[in-house]
Amino acid sequence: MKKVAILTLTVLLPLLQGCQEEPDPVFNYNLKSAEVITTNNGFGLELLNRVLENASDENIMISPASVSFALGMTYNGAEGNTLAAFEDVLDYDGLTREEVNEITQELIHVLFTSTKGNLLEIANSIWYREGFPVKQDFLDLNTKYFDARVAELDFSNSDAVETINDWVKSKTHDRIPTILDRIDPTTAMILINALYFNCTWDIEFDEKDTEDAPFYNEKGSRIATVDMMTVESDFKAGWGEQYKAVELPYKNSRFSMFLFLPDEGVTVRELAAQMDGESWNQWTEEFSTVHDYVVSLPRFQFSYKRSLKPELAEMGLKEAFTDQADFSSISEIPLFISDVIHKTYIKVNEKGTEAAAVTSVTMGVTSAGPGSYIRFDRPFLFAITENSSKTILFSGIVSNPK
Repeated sequence: MKKVAILTLTVLLPLLQGCQEEPDPVFNYNLKSAEVITTNNGFGLELLNRVLENASDENIMISPASVSFALGMTYNGAEGNTLAAFEDVLDYDGLTREEVNEITQELIHVLFTSTKGNLLEIANSIWYREGFPVKQDFLDLNTKYFDARVAELDFSNSDAVETINDWVKSKTHDRIPTILDRIDPTTAMILINALYFNCTWDIEFDEKDTEDAPFYNEKGSRIATVDMMTVESDFKAGWGEQYKAVELPYKNSRFSMFLFLPDEGVTVRELAAQMDGESWNQWTEEFSTVHDYVVSLPRFQFSYKRSLKPELAEMGLKEAFTDQADFSSISEIPLFISDVIHKTYIKVNEKGTEAAAVTSVTMGVTSAGPGSYIRFDRPFLFAITENSSKTILFSGIVSNPK
């Protein structure tokens, strides 16, 4: 079963509904858009489970929303089998590209929030190598539906890395200062989503109630002393066969953090493996209000980074990372996805939550053979030989054909 798009769009959908003084935009939950949200959540949950299977890190956080938006821009350039793979992995079967883009455009509009004490910002950008022939329709689609900034850069200049990183730093309010260390010579395009979230709790924890407390691993051994926050109020809570959970709303109840605690003897990875888009809906809809409910939660803050290439390939996008990829709606020059880099940051304390995420999709020129494509649009070398002796008779370079 597909498991998709958003512990950030899962925790950012309930999380993503409220904070403006003017009437908040409301998402149009018609049949198709509701299916997209469910499959988006499913995609994010499957991606999280893949990361949990492959990673040994103690603290892990992904933003399925950020990954989904970055892949959504890339999807607009896919054709043939590559397009089918995107539709399968993102579960867009039965939807036209226009429908997917229109639903995404509405979702971005609904999610954006900027009021006192509550902020959710979404930014997209496309950066391509100076002189690289990009189809205007591809750029127009992403400008229209993703409000993407488009820029042509000299990737061979070190300033290009600084320019892109400065954009990332600005859009994440300095929480993720860089996404690139360098730009490979074969890189033709970089597509980036940046997401920044900063909201205060609807019911704040009182710092006077925060105290040192032990924190244990899943085997019951004490591994740390933490700053444990405690609050008592009316909260929505849920229970299942292997967990108990609580919803902590942010200001105006448009955003929430859902917290799931596995029962003893159940690991967090085992619990996560049970989550997909449908079970998430079922579990969270069964929450009910509990009066005078005491919630204790440790302060935490960490950053996380990884390449999502292995997980996305496992989920069905393998061809997109090979010379067999078809991104002919981006350019006549064959392209493939060379990597998908994901970075996140989160800080939770008595006041609220600050979080940020960046996803970059790097597109490289394929190394396909003679049957593919070659374009002499920059200085080149030539040689004339006598073939029986392989003697070079003439050789030179063409720097300016005119």
